[in-house]
Amino acid sequence: MRSKDRLLLQIGSATQKWLNTRIPPRKGLRFDRNRVEHAAPGVAVLVNRHGRITAGPFNRGVFRVGLKSVYGEEAWSQHRSWAVDPAQQKPEGWEFRTEDDDFEFIYWLTDGCQARIRLDVTEGTLSTRIGPELLLAEVLPPQTTRRWLLVNQHLPRAGAVRVFGLGENTPPMDKAGQKVVMWNTDDSDYRIGDNPLYKSLPVAVFQYVNGPAFGLVFENPAYAQFDFSADGKKMRYSVRDTELNYFILLGPTLPEVMGQLASLTGKPAPLPKWALGYQQSRWSYAPSGRVREIAAGFRNRDIPCDVIYLDIGYMDRYKCFTWGEGFADHRDLIRKLHSQGFKVVTILDPGIKIEPGYHAYDTGVRRGAFVTDKKGKNISRVVWPGPCHFPDFLNPAVREWWGDLVRAFVELSGVDGIWCDMNEPSTFDLRRTLPPGARHKVAETVTLSHERVHNAYGLLMSKATHDGLLRFTPLPYVITRATYLGGQKYAATWTGDNASTWEHLRAGIPMILNLGLSGQPVTGPDIGGFRGTPSPELYARWILQGALYPYCRTHTCQGTGDQEPWSFGPDVEATARRAIKLRYRLVPYLYSLMFEAARTGQPVMRPIFYDAPSEGTLRPDYYETEFLLGPYLLAAPLMDPAPIRTCHLPPGKWYSWWSRRERTGGRDYETTFAEDTDLPLFIRENAVVPLYPEPPSFIPDHSLSDLEIVIAVEDRAQGLVVEYFDREALLAFPVQAVTGKGHIEVEVGLIREGAVPPAYRPPETLHFLMNRRIRRLELSSFHEAHSLAPDPANGAWTRITITGPAYPFRGRFVPG
Repeated sequence: MRSKDRLLLQIGSATQKWLNTRIPPRKGLRFDRNRVEHAAPGVAVLVNRHGRITAGPFNRGVFRVGLKSVYGEEAWSQHRSWAVDPAQQKPEGWEFRTEDDDFEFIYWLTDGCQARIRLDVTEGTLSTRIGPELLLAEVLPPQTTRRWLLVNQHLPRAGAVRVFGLGENTPPMDKAGQKVVMWNTDDSDYRIGDNPLYKSLPVAVFQYVNGPAFGLVFENPAYAQFDFSADGKKMRYSVRDTELNYFILLGPTLPEVMGQLASLTGKPAPLPKWALGYQQSRWSYAPSGRVREIAAGFRNRDIPCDVIYLDIGYMDRYKCFTWGEGFADHRDLIRKLHSQGFKVVTILDPGIKIEPGYHAYDTGVRRGAFVTDKKGKNISRVVWPGPCHFPDFLNPAVREWWGDLVRAFVELSGVDGIWCDMNEPSTFDLRRTLPPGARHKVAETVTLSHERVHNAYGLLMSKATHDGLLRFTPLPYVITRATYLGGQKYAATWTGDNASTWEHLRAGIPMILNLGLSGQPVTGPDIGGFRGTPSPELYARWILQGALYPYCRTHTCQGTGDQEPWSFGPDVEATARRAIKLRYRLVPYLYSLMFEAARTGQPVMRPIFYDAPSEGTLRPDYYETEFLLGPYLLAAPLMDPAPIRTCHLPPGKWYSWWSRRERTGGRDYETTFAEDTDLPLFIRENAVVPLYPEPPSFIPDHSLSDLEIVIAVEDRAQGLVVEYFDREALLAFPVQAVTGKGHIEVEVGLIREGAVPPAYRPPETLHFLMNRRIRRLELSSFHEAHSLAPDPANGAWTRITITGPAYPFRGRFVPG
């Protein structure tokens, strides 16, 4: 990028932030001197001169606090939500007591500890104890001004604490000592340390070293700011609104916090399996002949790929739901790509060009679908097509209209998914978004100002798009740049316009991890960087780790160099092929992790302290540069040009993916290129990791005949291998290996629920890779044939093949 263009970007970014930044007051009027309006086992309501406090259990392990100031507009959001499903409010398991005129809510956690939340009636403050320890206490009662609500929290428990989550933000991953702003922002020149960015997920996760974890979730889509003390033990939350719901997630472990968050904001939508494949994009592949060249490049070079993206260059003058002259043959193009195993994802922006005769504009005007000013006139701002109106996605009728447009577009064209961009929303004026006074119609007679709902705009565009696709397919695929709390129910995400620098490479892991800890499990950065052209060495390092991200896509800006895997010379091409083929072997494992996320809310990519919050795992030089892929794999990618690195393995036994050599956890470990290659990867003890025996060129819409299962059994290894799932159907194989006296009992079961598509079926051949020298097999279930042989990588492991097994498959593997 030219220095003049860079300067203009920096000036625009600074101006945008100056116009949108709001400075919270230091103090306000206290919600104290309360009287009790209502008290019952499920809820307590206190009122005072300045507002109202509502407190009570939400569901298992989750406690809700509602605040409403008397100085704001009529209450709307407190009893309605775009993020939280009120149907999930099931306060079973909580006890309610009155003690010294105060209220106590009691809940027994899964570890047997008692959680007690005490509401001081007079002061209006809450305190939370886990067992005998005071975990969380309000420093002051909630406070209000005519425009703000303020909440102050303190962590009295002794010991070091880290602060994670808080949505999309750049390193450091621990937010202690940081100010974090919630205001979805199109920052096209973001740097390390910048915030806000494209997504606002107000979820603060606190993890003590060698101690408990818990969370705080703040539900309000207006401008908000978190301020954390240097030790992470004091937090101030300020929101520019006069009503707020916030929630305490009691934990007391990080996996339980994530489960509680999912019970509150919803679980991720099931995705088509092909969404886990490698994906290729740029601004823009045009005309259609260039797209065909890219597709041929992948197949001719034997590099797996599932998705090609079409950026705004496919449109007629950047108008949504249109095709330009360069894509007059788009139906034939898409049919051809489908025949080669590719899926096609097209971009959509919210801005609808003001042009009579243009279908989306005409129908939007007739339906009253656009955001207006206070006088009811449609707001107009310039984006890619020129002057545009903006759909009012907060209006359910408008979401229905948009969904109809999406469904018709997909049905007519044959595209497979939608890429939602520019939906912060972003505009080309100095403020770079809609004016704060713009009005959204949230009900027949109710409108809210844009500044009160700004952060929900991208979320609800995702929802409208997802729901439109759902009328066409049971497994919609939507990827969005902007979102808010609960957005995982509708779309995957990526981390916006990153740069082709080593600094941004190193930012990828902590950004993905914090998004995962905020409830967004499928995300990733643009591999190689969007702004600029990476060096061959940088792209090689990026694709090696990027092949293990939950979302794996290379993307770049217009005016940059080619950024396909073969664009950097034969050595980098070979590295990229090897990395992507590893990903494709791991697809059964990744897909099983997606099922776990959809059922329990657990992230796909997890920090190394996820199950073991020790001093070693909670060091930033390790948790910002390593990650767990599900429970059983740990990646320690190389973060700079050096051929080796020092990593930390959590407690327990681990095995090198490449050499199968055992490593003892709970200590640091220096990798070697000979044993760990340029992608250090480790298998945890008691792991069950399903694989494709050979990497396919693309992920087919049917089962493959063979399945390989890595079993690293210590005493009991178990896992669920998922072959297919949607909202109603499931085909899966529970796997268990248990050590006995002189043998290992192995079982592979079969679960079939709902209407599983007939193309999905159990494997015809099972391959096991086990961390034992197996001497013989004693099989108790029907099969056609079996064989066993030492693993070529390490003779202490054994490869076992079972042909034609009946399910459930059972047998004894006898070491010797």
